[in-house]
Amino acid sequence: MGMPGLQRVTWAPWRRAAAWLRRVPVADPIDRRNAPALQILLIFLGVEIPLNKLYHLLTYEIQMNAAQLAVDIGTDSAMTVAAWSGVLMIRRGLVKPGTAMFITVTMCCALIANLAFGYQLQAFDPYPMLLLTLAALVIGRGALWSVYACIPLMFVLGMGSPWGQPPSGSGSRFQNLPSLALSYLMITLVLDRTVAALREGLARAQHAARRMREEMRERERVQQRLLHMQKIETVGQLTSGISHDFNNILGSIIGHASLRHRIHELDFDAASEAPQLADALEGVEQAAQRGISVTRKLLSFSRQDLLVPVVFDVGHAVQELRPMLRQLLGPGVALEVTVPAQPCTVRLDRSQFELVLLNFAANARDAMPAGGCFSISIQHEGTWTLLELADTGTGMSPDVAARVFEAFYTTKPTGQGTGLGLAVAWEMARDAGGTISVDSTRAVGACFSLRLPQASTDTPAHESR
Repeated sequence: MGMPGLQRVTWAPWRRAAAWLRRVPVADPIDRRNAPALQILLIFLGVEIPLNKLYHLLTYEIQMNAAQLAVDIGTDSAMTVAAWSGVLMIRRGLVKPGTAMFITVTMCCALIANLAFGYQLQAFDPYPMLLLTLAALVIGRGALWSVYACIPLMFVLGMGSPWGQPPSGSGSRFQNLPSLALSYLMITLVLDRTVAALREGLARAQHAARRMREEMRERERVQQRLLHMQKIETVGQLTSGISHDFNNILGSIIGHASLRHRIHELDFDAASEAPQLADALEGVEQAAQRGISVTRKLLSFSRQDLLVPVVFDVGHAVQELRPMLRQLLGPGVALEVTVPAQPCTVRLDRSQFELVLLNFAANARDAMPAGGCFSISIQHEGTWTLLELADTGTGMSPDVAARVFEAFYTTKPTGQGTGLGLAVAWEMARDAGGTISVDSTRAVGACFSLRLPQASTDTPAHESR
């Protein structure tokens, strides 16, 4: 039982070290990926080179003159300083300059060492391969071929050095030069092609990612425009009902205001009729408030805003929207709303939810040209809120029901529908983590079931209005 805790304690320093290595102020994605490995390599070399030299000085008999010893210690010291300086430059975001500096110093030290000791006196040297790989992966093709150009020069200086020795049984010091030059040429060509392919692949991937981000942004913009168009269309369908409502409001105001003529009549008694005038003014105020409420609701609904999910009670929202639903359905369609006693809170964009309900009402009205009933039922279903929106209209065939949530699919005549209403409902349900389905029978009607996950009232961005 103690092992997991011990493992967390053991790995915690390594995680902090890895995080420290990744915290490099670099914008280029390739440099950002290379920075941790480069730092580890340079830190290793900055420690290994002086320790290795100290070990050799303490355990082996020195067979060098004073000048060679100075060159040996001087080149190792220069490479050590270059390694630690490279780490500091990378920490400041100078990945390519730091790597180029280390490659340059190391290559100069190699040239000096080969001139001072002769190539044949050197053991296997991994540094040419290391420098080629660093130049190709970190800096680019120009650095790769520049390093390769220095490698044959290093061999020539080493083989031509007074301390150079010819291979056993041969009288020529340069016998192995062609094969060494060609071998490193092949390695350089492989690195050149491999790194070029990797960089081209990464460039294509980055280009594809940028295009995808642009397409996603454009899709969001198009979605917002289409949603706004759908709102405007729905507001247009509401205008006739709203006009009738405003006529009633204005008629009520005119009726109450007509009582002012009593002031000029001969039998006007200010003391007894003042309460009637006060009631008339109150009626004018109430009618004006109803007009303001309708106007604000239309302005709030039709504005073009980004989708902002908030937590609200579905039942309360439906009750607030009831006057607009009533106007949209017309006098021939009955409206029934069933709301539970307990709140049914969901997290949605309030404006989008209202648009969906109005779209369902408009579709139900169009499906019941001779009149009928449109019902909205809200109930708890475990951790879900279930909305059932049913009508007693003409219904749908199975083929139409299977495609009813497709964008731009509509069975209405041209110019009478965009095919976006139910697509918006499907997308809203999907984004909220819910589902939507339809059950319809010809000549009987249709019932849409919208299941939405319940949200806690403690969720941020709670709204109650």
